[in-house]
Amino acid sequence: MIKELASLKHTASSSRLNYLLIPVTTFNIDAKGAKAFNKIYLWLKGQDLYKLERTPSGSIKNGPHVKRPAWDIKTNHYCVELTVVMEGKAWRLQFRTKLPKGMSGKKAFTVFKRLLLKDGIDLDTMAIDNGPEVKKTIEHYLVKPYHKFFIDKTYDNAHHIDFHSSFAGGLANTHPEFRKTLEWLYENREKDEINKNILNFSIGYMQSIQGCKAKWAHLSKDAISDNNKRVLDIVKRLEESGHTVLLLNTDGVWYNGPLYHGEGEGSGLGQWQNDHKNCQFRMASAGAYEFIEEGIYYPVIRGIPNDTKTEWKWGDIYKEKSIPSIFTFTEEEGVKLNGEKI
Repeated sequence: MIKELASLKHTASSSRLNYLLIPVTTFNIDAKGAKAFNKIYLWLKGQDLYKLERTPSGSIKNGPHVKRPAWDIKTNHYCVELTVVMEGKAWRLQFRTKLPKGMSGKKAFTVFKRLLLKDGIDLDTMAIDNGPEVKKTIEHYLVKPYHKFFIDKTYDNAHHIDFHSSFAGGLANTHPEFRKTLEWLYENREKDEINKNILNFSIGYMQSIQGCKAKWAHLSKDAISDNNKRVLDIVKRLEESGHTVLLLNTDGVWYNGPLYHGEGEGSGLGQWQNDHKNCQFRMASAGAYEFIEEGIYYPVIRGIPNDTKTEWKWGDIYKEKSIPSIFTFTEEEGVKLNGEKI
């Protein structure tokens, strides 16, 4: 195994080892990649090695009293990472969902902090010490069929309401001091991909225990709560106006009936629009649905990228190929595929 590790990206270990400068090897998000990652993980578990010592900020401790060889593992919703220091070398090995090239939640948040500072907001002064406890109180995303008897039925004249950058909009609504920066990012999201990534990743990173010890979980909580409040408000208005609400999907709503227009509609940050209109719609579950708009078929399956479904047709959401590959991790067995050992 030492020989296999040596063939992966690494750096020389030293008394000044910098965690952020250790090159990262990313394993493919498939059964083969999971098996290769597990091989290393389970081998490390069976060795008599020390646990890697970390500083409060997550950096690797250095110094004459630090024990080597050592390793540790960190996990969150989108990544499992091994850090290994042995044989005079250091590795970071990741099994993770794919992010835009060169992007991570931490990088997006770091740029966001810098932009806020230019606008007079120092996020460090807003950090809290009880982030993990606050994180437990964050509302769940609204992802569910509105009624179970709407499942497996086909609806004509269906439409979808989408809130634009809704979580960022929620932060601007609950903390107006952020609005200037967030609206600039939103207005310039197509000019530079980093701006779109900041809008997409920063709210989630604020509640990341591994990433920042959830120091800004209260801000994430407020943003998500505001999103949910707006979604439920539009649901209420749809029902009161005689529409049939079919599906809630995080920051949007599928509904049936005539096109709805009302308060809060627009193209701005946190506002909403009908982004799909006059569709034929059917759902198999909250995370699997299909629709036809202007003669074009769109299947949506959580866990399966859209670009892998180009040859799909109506009804394929019910076939075996619609079963997503869901990877999870346990300390006992490593990465698992759909709950099964690989």
